[in-house]
Amino acid sequence: MEIKEQLTNLTEKNKAKIKFASFSDETIVLAHNLLNDKCSNPELFITEGMWAIPKIIFNKCEVVAFIFNPNCIKSESGLNAVKHFVGKTNVFVISDKVLNRLTKRNDDNGIYCIVKLPTYNYEKILSKTNSIVCVLDGIEKPGNIGTILRTCDATQIDMVMIVNKRAKVTNTLCVKGSMGGIFNVPIKQYASVKDCWRELNNFGYTIYLADTRAETDYFKFNYAQKTALVMGSERYGISKDWYETPHTLLKLKMLGQCDSLNVGVATSVLLYDIKMKQLGE
Repeated sequence: MEIKEQLTNLTEKNKAKIKFASFSDETIVLAHNLLNDKCSNPELFITEGMWAIPKIIFNKCEVVAFIFNPNCIKSESGLNAVKHFVGKTNVFVISDKVLNRLTKRNDDNGIYCIVKLPTYNYEKILSKTNSIVCVLDGIEKPGNIGTILRTCDATQIDMVMIVNKRAKVTNTLCVKGSMGGIFNVPIKQYASVKDCWRELNNFGYTIYLADTRAETDYFKFNYAQKTALVMGSERYGISKDWYETPHTLLKLKMLGQCDSLNVGVATSVLLYDIKMKQLGE
């Protein structure tokens, strides 16, 4: 039996659990707002396409709604995704017309999950004896945040702290850029540098500021057991408030004509160095 026929049978069998939605439906409006970074709810984000489905299921993320266009279900994995979510969350079917209003992309990405950001026991995380946290101070581009979350997942960094927020972690560029990191990297946002520093200080972290003006290169450090790496914004660098707290400066040596690296790339280099040294490698 072909995928299309199986999907039709599945939809018919579960028609009481599946809603055929127009563009004016409240959930579809929410999806449109999330896709265009116009949603005011800081706890929700949206994923596009099949790439996110296995990670959402594996991490047991809370899915508010699963939305799909039948013409975009062309594989066994797509069919299994529909089977998985029917009865577990709100499932919506959208037409080609509604899909075209949701997105301008002409591909098979007509599969969406509206997901809640995971919550964590931050005190338990910060209490760990050997831990690394990454502080993002005023990062402006959501794609850079996504890249950093991806690195934090790869290096199993314990937590990401965000201060002076200038970009949403729920932005679709951040979500896609994280390649699943947003599903399992703990993220906490702070109202001010002072609040963030106070929490780090209370839990005994040594703070390292990435600064091109530093005298010492990153690879010369033996980092503390509890390390907090602070990375500054693409344009303005690290806020001056951090320099008024106890800290250590470190830098990446630039051998060419450029005076700095992209913040996502620089963060990746530094986090890998810190992690490998923590692991004794």
